[in-house]
Amino acid sequence: MKKTIVFLLLVTYSAQAQIVKEYKNAPLQEVLTDISESYGLIFSYSNDIIQGKSVSISLDNTPIDEILTTLQSLTKLSYNKISERQITVSTPDTKTTICGYLYDGETNSPLSYATIVINESNEGVISDENGFFIFEKINKTATISIQYVGYSEKAIPVTAFKKSDCQRIQLIKESTTLDEVLIIEYITKGLGKNIDGSLIITNEELGILPGQIEPDVFQSIQSIPGINSPDETATGIQIRGGSPDQNLILWDHIKMYNTGHLFGLISAFNPYVVSDAKIFKGGADPKYGDRVSGVIDISSDHKIPEKLEGGAGINGTHADLFLKAPIGKNIGVIVSGRRAYTDYLETPTYSAYFEKVFQNTKITEALNPIDAEEEDEIEEEVSDNNFFFYDTSVKLIADITEHNNLSVSGIYTKNDLAFEINNEEDQLRDNLTIQNEGISFSWIHTSFNNIEANIKGYYSKYDSDYNFTETQETVIEEQSIRKNTVEDIGFDVDLQYKFNNKRSLALGYQFSNNEVSYTVTREGTFETPINETDLIKNSANTLYSNYKYTTDQKGSVNLGFRASHYSVVDQFYVEPRINIEYPITNSLRIKATGELRYQPISQLVEFEDTKLRLENNLWIHSDNDEIPVLESLQFSGGFLFSKNNWNFEIDGYYKNIDGLTSLTNGFNNINNDLSTGESDVVGVDVLLKRRFKNFRTWIGYTFNNIEYTFPEFQEASFPGNNDITHNFRISNTLEIKDWEFSLGWLWRSGAPFTDADLVDEEIEFGTPNALNLPNYHRLDASLTYHFDIIKNKDWKGHIGVSVLNLYNRQVPIAINYQLDENADGDAELDIIRQQSLGITPNVTFRMSF
Repeated sequence: MKKTIVFLLLVTYSAQAQIVKEYKNAPLQEVLTDISESYGLIFSYSNDIIQGKSVSISLDNTPIDEILTTLQSLTKLSYNKISERQITVSTPDTKTTICGYLYDGETNSPLSYATIVINESNEGVISDENGFFIFEKINKTATISIQYVGYSEKAIPVTAFKKSDCQRIQLIKESTTLDEVLIIEYITKGLGKNIDGSLIITNEELGILPGQIEPDVFQSIQSIPGINSPDETATGIQIRGGSPDQNLILWDHIKMYNTGHLFGLISAFNPYVVSDAKIFKGGADPKYGDRVSGVIDISSDHKIPEKLEGGAGINGTHADLFLKAPIGKNIGVIVSGRRAYTDYLETPTYSAYFEKVFQNTKITEALNPIDAEEEDEIEEEVSDNNFFFYDTSVKLIADITEHNNLSVSGIYTKNDLAFEINNEEDQLRDNLTIQNEGISFSWIHTSFNNIEANIKGYYSKYDSDYNFTETQETVIEEQSIRKNTVEDIGFDVDLQYKFNNKRSLALGYQFSNNEVSYTVTREGTFETPINETDLIKNSANTLYSNYKYTTDQKGSVNLGFRASHYSVVDQFYVEPRINIEYPITNSLRIKATGELRYQPISQLVEFEDTKLRLENNLWIHSDNDEIPVLESLQFSGGFLFSKNNWNFEIDGYYKNIDGLTSLTNGFNNINNDLSTGESDVVGVDVLLKRRFKNFRTWIGYTFNNIEYTFPEFQEASFPGNNDITHNFRISNTLEIKDWEFSLGWLWRSGAPFTDADLVDEEIEFGTPNALNLPNYHRLDASLTYHFDIIKNKDWKGHIGVSVLNLYNRQVPIAINYQLDENADGDAELDIIRQQSLGITPNVTFRMSF
């Protein structure tokens, strides 16, 4: 028990009693004794409080209040006068309780589910439905930061709070694109919905999702109804029945022609330098063009770093590093890099990916390709598998003046594969290199009255180089080469005029010039020689405009058009667009979109000349002859209900895409002649989401009916290759302090395929897509834990574990055929069956500062 010493120094009190003395590193107890005797005071304190403390102070008839103030500053102790003669000395109370109510500065409505963080410890709370939050036992010297999507961040010192009342705190909307946010938490944290119907992903705030341990944009958007990837990749994104090449994907304004690593299983963009992404399923802004399906517009960090920040991590396939640093007051730089280590070490994650990716070396000769078992398959021995990927990005941001912002971004991605199979006689070797590089700049000027000017430019280059060699006793028996290059350069001038807070007009001009070339050659003893090459150039000049009207209740009407001239076909194309979101009540909104869109570049699916059968897509340009310009007419309509943590949305849509070809849609050579046709998509997207404090659950369902019409194949329409009729997903996430859990189950209909048989040594195909593969389903789970590496410092740690396909169910997800001719002149039908991904664990460890 601590010994308490109370000095009761009773001396005759005199108003003239003073002290003149100088102390240098004198024990505090000695100083207090002298003061008590000279001023007739009583000091009460605990011995352990003053033990070991010394002070240096000069006293020259100094008033007692001034002395106490000086001592408090020197000793960091509290000196409280409880009477004219008695003073207590104690350790100051460093903790307090604060509370507040957050509200919108314009509407005075409460702001629910805002994030309030203690800057010193990074601990935080979430405001409730009334905008209320509370911190108990918080340091009086601390500062809190209030973060809410669409509003400027606010920092408040604890000392600014009153002791007795909860403070009302006003937040002001940011004058950025985020001020269009309608639903802050559409599905989970960091995934919101804008007034114009687009979706916004804020990576820094993105919550955990089933099967994921990183905030990857491509994986995250697959939790949204109407967006899926039937081939289980991150990049095989199909939006409302459109193929992946029909999506416009931008990285800091750079058009990307390759967006994945490890054959699309991993995104090519480092998620830890992604700031946000805007996704349109339909009703896209007219500034987005040249594609007929969805839009994924990804932006890296756009704010100048205030201090040096960074992070590094490693998972089951690769490691990464990023840094954000200020260079002076108005300039900052952001750099990142990732590299796979799979050429040195094979983890369980990579083994699962490897089995899926390279299973096309397995050929089954069973009559029924769906029921073929492992013993029916021929699997060659893989003697060499040297594969790796890497990507790097850099961004320079400069606030040149108060009204002028300049940014320059660069990105480079590469995949490199050497794959070798040896049997008793032959050696088969595949070499594949894929790379995408790009650079862009953006200049924003805001000094004009109600006008914002934006000039952007970009350069993008995609290269794919594939070589297959079959060697027998050092003699080359067969060789195939496939090369594909896309070079694209362009710029955009955009002016936005704001009439008032409700009405605005955007006008813009875009120019682009691209060259697309490909070469396909094949020579072999038993093969028909092939030598195809082509180079097509195209320049596009585009004018676009968009008029926007916003109502007081966050209703929105967007009327736009886009007019383009493509030199490759020497034609003009006009694209009218309309997007309406109108509130019926505070909780219920109706919405409708309509648009006409064109696409002059697409991918053909090339089967016969690719032995590896990976990345067998070639970018080609329309020529208004064999490959027409794609034309898409699409409409959508539905309603959205949002109240008391409930979100319910239903959206129906119709999409017609004309100008499809048998080559660009990957038919299994039903007809050797190039055939053109169209697709009709009728679908419904449904979302039901509920939040219970830190628990979220949502159900997504998509109905799709996709029909192709290709008269050269058959007169009647038939199911499209991507006709996944039913797609159902249920997901759950739970947060408990620094832990996050997520569990989700996915079920969907089996994809259609065409039956085939061998007749007179030729492949004879049945009715197009008349059969269906088995239904697909899997269970995914994730777990993450956040912790401090160094207490009260900025060093943070993160550990994550995920498992895809927990019960390891594998089914065929694609069937292809190949005619195999041997030395005897006989032909065999090879059925190539692609299985779904098996159980796939992954682990990550990250640290940041």
